[in-house]
Amino acid sequence: MSSPAPSATLVDDLRDRIGRMQGRPSVLSMPTHPALAGLISLQPGGSYAVDAMSLALLLLAGPSRDGAWCAMVGTERVGFEAAAALGVDLDRMVWVPDAGADPASVLGALVDAVGVVMVGGVTLPEREVVRLRARLHRRQSVLVAVGDWPRADARLRLRDTAWTGPQDGHGHLVARQATVEVERGGRVTGSRRLWFPSRELHVAPVADGMSVVERATQRGPIEQVAG
Repeated sequence: MSSPAPSATLVDDLRDRIGRMQGRPSVLSMPTHPALAGLISLQPGGSYAVDAMSLALLLLAGPSRDGAWCAMVGTERVGFEAAAALGVDLDRMVWVPDAGADPASVLGALVDAVGVVMVGGVTLPEREVVRLRARLHRRQSVLVAVGDWPRADARLRLRDTAWTGPQDGHGHLVARQATVEVERGGRVTGSRRLWFPSRELHVAPVADGMSVVERATQRGPIEQVAG
């Protein structure tokens, strides 16, 4: 008898694990990180595309903190310390670094059980995207995709990123500012300038009244980095 295909084994393992999970709370929307409050919330059944892993973790922080199970799929390189620092509860996280030969089945199995599924490095045919979208609505789960994703309800991007370093350009970069831009239906519907992170390694809105250049003058030079 031949051994089961890796994808089938993976799906069986996932079903066994998620069968032991606690039930998901029934909510109308899921908050993200407090730094994004009022800018975006996650709607059950929705899908969201982001252009950076750090943004994806920022979106997962709120649901995870509120008790929702989350999953990471197809993300072989994950900064778990950074995820925990942003508020992601790693004890309520399922990590599948490789979705195998049948990623649609893996994603479907997770959508059936967890509140938020984060996916990176996975491409599905259009028909599978449509099926998964219907499954998200039926199960009231949320999909967060790192990179482009068809039919996303909203897309988040980092813009105008700037790092702050010590005096005279020597030593380590110590803080970053970036603008989070939200696009819906092909147009920008909101944006917010954040410390991402601050010198204290927190993520928070930049206070009004002082520009990034003025802060740099007080604290050290800035290195501009492409979005």
